[in-house]
Amino acid sequence: MPGPLLIGPLGPLELAIIVGVIVLLFGVGRISRIGGDLGSSIKEFRRAVREDDEEEGGAEETQAQAQVQPEQPAPQQPVQQAAPPAQQAAPPAAAPPADSAPQGDSTTRNVF
Repeated sequence: MPGPLLIGPLGPLELAIIVGVIVLLFGVGRISRIGGDLGSSIKEFRRAVREDDEEEGGAEETQAQAQVQPEQPAPQQPVQQAAPPAQQAAPPAAAPPADSAPQGDSTTRNVF
């Protein structure tokens, strides 16, 4: 089985013929506009890459600063001694009866 069809290396004569055919097809004015558009596209691409690198660099720089700066300890508040609790003026209220069941039979009372 034969390998893929390979055309030999392009020499200066072949390149001149290709450029001549392109100039005949598109014209000199259109080729210069295409070249200008290509150049401005390359500049725009480089500017976008540079801005993206600056944004990433800023984010990385912020992270690096956060890691480099040690956390400052929270200011210690002076320890205050607790004041003795105020004595209650009124005596505690009487506790309600623990069981509201009838007092008659002790076997029917709820233990819980």
